[in-house]
Amino acid sequence: MRTVPGAPLRLTFQRKLLLASAAVLLPVMVLLSVDLVEDARMTRKTLLDAQRLTAHAVAVQVTESFEAAIDLGWALANDPLVRTLNPKLLDAHLLQLTGHHTRFSSVGVYDAQGRNRGWGDPEMPAEPRLWIGDRPYFQKVMATNTPVVSEVLELRRPVRAGLIVAVPIRDARGQPMGVVDVVMETHLLAQRYLSARHHSQQEILLVDPAGRLAFHTHSPTLPFERGLAFASFPPLRAALEGRAMRIDQATDPLTQEDILGAFVPTPRYDWAVGVMASRESAMAPLTQRLYLKLGAVIGIALFSGMLAVVLSRRQTRPVRQLQALAHALGQGDMARRVHIQTGDEMEELGEAFNQMATHIAQRQREVDALRAEAEDHARQLAAIIASVPDAILLASPDGRLFDANPAGLRLLSAEDRSHLDMHLADHLQRSRIRHADGRPLSLEELPLVRALRGETFSDLELRMCSLTGEEYLMSVNGAPVRDATGRIILGEVVLHDITGRKKIEEERTRLLAREQALARIGQALVREVEFERITSVASEQCRQALGADAVGLWLAHPDPSRFTRVAAHGFSSTSREDVEELTPCELPPGAVQDEAIQLIDAQGGGDVCFPGHALAKREGFASVVLIPLHSRGRMVGVLASFSREPLDLSTSEREFHTTVGQLVAVAIEKARLFQEVREALRLREEFMSAAAHELKTPVTTLQTWADILTWKEPGSERQRKGLAAISRGARRLGRLVEHLFTALRMTPGLTKLERDRVDLRALLAEHVASLSRSTEHPIHLVAEETPIIEADRQRMGEVLAHLLENALRYSPPARPIEVRLGCAGNEAVVSVHDHGPGIPPERQPHVFEPLYEPLPSGAPGYAGMAGLGLHLSSRIIEAHGGRIWLESTPGEGTTFCFSLPLHGVEGRRHANA
Repeated sequence: MRTVPGAPLRLTFQRKLLLASAAVLLPVMVLLSVDLVEDARMTRKTLLDAQRLTAHAVAVQVTESFEAAIDLGWALANDPLVRTLNPKLLDAHLLQLTGHHTRFSSVGVYDAQGRNRGWGDPEMPAEPRLWIGDRPYFQKVMATNTPVVSEVLELRRPVRAGLIVAVPIRDARGQPMGVVDVVMETHLLAQRYLSARHHSQQEILLVDPAGRLAFHTHSPTLPFERGLAFASFPPLRAALEGRAMRIDQATDPLTQEDILGAFVPTPRYDWAVGVMASRESAMAPLTQRLYLKLGAVIGIALFSGMLAVVLSRRQTRPVRQLQALAHALGQGDMARRVHIQTGDEMEELGEAFNQMATHIAQRQREVDALRAEAEDHARQLAAIIASVPDAILLASPDGRLFDANPAGLRLLSAEDRSHLDMHLADHLQRSRIRHADGRPLSLEELPLVRALRGETFSDLELRMCSLTGEEYLMSVNGAPVRDATGRIILGEVVLHDITGRKKIEEERTRLLAREQALARIGQALVREVEFERITSVASEQCRQALGADAVGLWLAHPDPSRFTRVAAHGFSSTSREDVEELTPCELPPGAVQDEAIQLIDAQGGGDVCFPGHALAKREGFASVVLIPLHSRGRMVGVLASFSREPLDLSTSEREFHTTVGQLVAVAIEKARLFQEVREALRLREEFMSAAAHELKTPVTTLQTWADILTWKEPGSERQRKGLAAISRGARRLGRLVEHLFTALRMTPGLTKLERDRVDLRALLAEHVASLSRSTEHPIHLVAEETPIIEADRQRMGEVLAHLLENALRYSPPARPIEVRLGCAGNEAVVSVHDHGPGIPPERQPHVFEPLYEPLPSGAPGYAGMAGLGLHLSSRIIEAHGGRIWLESTPGEGTTFCFSLPLHGVEGRRHANA
């Protein structure tokens, strides 16, 4: 079989049959593998279960040995002869006893100080006597008065490894008076449990609570110093903690062999027993069975393979004939046929192939006709693409630009398609393609590369240059071209030139920005009234609106011989001081006489003498635009705009600069007028203050003498009427003077309230009661229960007095005055209603102005009095954060109302709660 480099691997029919035979054998191999794995698992489980049972049996026997030693110790401890602690009697008695108990090496009796009082070891003499007072097990027995099984020790007599079971000897009071030691040598324990093994390769070990080996059947002569070899062995540590463990693979710390085994704790004692075996010896039967099964499978596989080869060759012969026919048909030989006589489906397949060859010959003629038609359609499609005004570029999957329509060839300055064959990296470099903002474009961001990656995108704006250096702004749409299987075969992009459209949009944006800049300047200058703030805001906003790098503002003095700088933005501190003042002779001629905008080349020469030349050169400015500021026929200042780029102002730009200058000039004139108004108000307040002080003394004197003459000097009726008129006029004038003083104290910025907790209902009742005693008008008070408010009591009393006196002044005789107090939301509301003539609608907006008369002269109910009471009331209420208003209908009376907030008192009340 021939293979094409890079093409996927193809299998012949014969190889497929062989693979099918192998597939039939595959389940057999899988079953064998499963059987082997399961056999190994069961073998390991059986071995581990047997070792676990052995370990439990040994653990029970170890526990029984400890219990037997304890029983022997108790028997000796209760023996009257032992309780005498007489060495002469005890040595022989213990020797005789040791001969009857071969399970134990020796027996010793010790007094409370740990001195030996009796020794029962036939191989070792009693002298010299041992002292065990320093042994931990001895100290524990004497402290707990209970039997103790020691850890594995290195015995002193004889010197070998062993363990001791110690039982207390109690006196008549039950207190320990000595100890009976039953000594068990570890090598004797190991010999006792050898019979518990299932086979000779199985090893048994015993460790004490500290992890020291009591014995290890593989190393019966293990030195005492190596007894801690298993102290850190994890399975044994788990068994010492009371958890039985089975392991199927581990390393023996002594022999370094791979082992499997079981480890269990001893009942009622914190010792552990382990039963282990070498994995190699334990798994030997399993290995033998594995070799036998593998031999059988290999034989079956060889026989099946040979049989499959023979059968596959016989079955593939007709297939090769069909293959030859197919190749002939593919090469255009429509006359070739096959002759297969197998008597099965393969013969039917050969007849089907012959029929197919006949049909293919017929279809070939039809395809030739369709090809001619398709070529005609392709020529039409090419003509349509050639007529598209947008550039169309195509890239191959290997990353090369290879085709374009005529518009694309013109864009790339290529004569024909032969000049297009280039790598996309070269195309990126040649056309200098960048982002719309001028940033470099990487190869991965190139539209054709993105299309080849499978991305679809639209309206992507990029910049590119032609070979002549002309720059275009293009809108790019791209997508991959796929075949019927979905594989990407081309990358396509369509480029539309939007350079002209963008210029129009940028011009619209620039004009809109100018309009918005004018609006911002107007809003900023309308909101400000202070002269210094006006000049600062004007220069700052003009810098943004004009797109300048720096802006300076010089204002003309009343003396037009000089101009003073009042604001500057964008200069260094040293440069601002260089042009502090200008004189008209220093300005260009047209800036003053013709009121025209002047454009100055700050870096060049020329005859124009402008002191900003040195400043501009030092700061790096290339152009200066001088805008004269005129208002009401006179020059109020000069606005200078500095730019680091050379400027060439068009007619529209000059008009825009002129409009900005007019706005600034109007704002400066407004600020000056505001200063004049404020000065006039200051002079008016000084005059009112002086007039009030000058009037107070003579008015007081006049009223005092009028009262004295009325009370002390009898006179004619005419004199008394005259004195009464003088007294009333003096009192009225005195109230007016007092109102003037109050108005001066209530000047904005000077108001100071002495706030305190005020019961508005009680205050209102007090004033109503006071006025009711001196008037013929009935005053009706309707007051709801209202919270205590925080207010200036004296000022609020003045407000109530002014409103009540105003109602009495304009009410007809004997008509009632109605006063109400209530709550509306978070406000306390007070209203005073009279049945007077009412106030005309056109005069109502001015009622709270100073010295304003609610009724015109000669109108019904006109009182002929102009005061400050209502004006002062409105100022006091506003100072308290409230509001005051009136409701009036001519002929039906007037109601004056005011409200005060309750939130201050209520908030503290909730906080205190």
